Amino acid sequence: MAATAEPVARRQRRPLPPWAVFLGGQTAALIAAFLFAGLVGSLIILAYHESPLRVYETVWRFSTARPSDFARVLVNATPLIFSGLALAVAFKAGMFNIGVEGQYIVALMTASAAAITLKFFPAVVLLPAVVLAAVIGSTAWAAVPAILKVKTGAHEVVTTIMMNGIALSLVGWALLKPLKTHEVGLIDLRTDIFTTKALIPKLAPALGLGSSIPSSIALTWLFPVALLTCVGVWFLLYRTRLGYEVRAVGSSAGSAEAGGVPIGATQLKIFLISGALAGFVGLNNLLGDRGYLGNNYEIGLGFAGIAVAFLGRNHPFGIPLAAILIGLLQRGQDGLAVTTNIPTEILIILQGVLILSVVVAYELVNRAIIRRRQRLVRSEETGPGDRASGEVT
Repeated sequence: MAATAEPVARRQRRPLPPWAVFLGGQTAALIAAFLFAGLVGSLIILAYHESPLRVYETVWRFSTARPSDFARVLVNATPLIFSGLALAVAFKAGMFNIGVEGQYIVALMTASAAAITLKFFPAVVLLPAVVLAAVIGSTAWAAVPAILKVKTGAHEVVTTIMMNGIALSLVGWALLKPLKTHEVGLIDLRTDIFTTKALIPKLAPALGLGSSIPSSIALTWLFPVALLTCVGVWFLLYRTRLGYEVRAVGSSAGSAEAGGVPIGATQLKIFLISGALAGFVGLNNLLGDRGYLGNNYEIGLGFAGIAVAFLGRNHPFGIPLAAILIGLLQRGQDGLAVTTNIPTEILIILQGVLILSVVVAYELVNRAIIRRRQRLVRSEETGPGDRASGEVT
């Protein structure tokens, strides 16, 4: 009888595979976060005497009704993908690179300098040179807080915040002096217009969508490059020795050091990689849309990357989904401004609630998974024989 009871008990208590538990928990957390954020948003919308269903339908329709609408969503998402990746790789090593904002601003300056001074190069050389100049500028700017972190222990949050302010002033000086346009007349403070050889080609004509997506929409080849970069970052973090060391340092620096991982060298390498990724953040607007650097260049993309990284759970495959979602909400603001009387800031509030909900939901799910693993370990320690004999008696 005991021999029969033991296999039965094993069949009844066979645990789910770890991947199934993880996937199920992540999915449940995401659904719960969306439902909670939607509920909070609905209450705020009702306070303005508007229908939540109508508001959400308006946001969706203005973002997906036509190919040009969804193209604008992808345009909004492109810089956010790079910004989120730059934040995420630093997070994986337990560091907070809040200086992505300043790093991509400096990249705009160095890319503009290359586009102007190297304009005699052929297109096949000029565009890669401009992109390389942007990456070099952002990486060099990230190197300062990275070296201070490793050599002196200065906290990267403090140093990168200071570097952000310096970057704004540096680019302002460059627009006033060395990069100021040579054109005369009543024009805005900006650089010379870049040659078309330095611009990133549009994506729609290559896909046969030129008739449905106007050329004024800056959906460029940088978007598929962003997706490929996500794959590259995933490979770096989960299939290379450096990625293992980065994750080990982020999980427990003391344990990693005891295991022979060079903490300082690992942090320095990953912070420089984070800075290099930041160099791509502003390029779509600079080389795909405007074609010059003006004093009204787009700011805030580095800080927006924090939201993308958190919403995407710092995973290279979650970040593009989070960026597209935020791009959809940004596009939906236009629809709310046209068709409703509620302020467009409602979507900013909804975005913040969603991020908080995701963070809390995933934390609760992770704790539940840990408790489940602990119960399984305790049950295994008791032994199958003990459980079977206990059931028989």
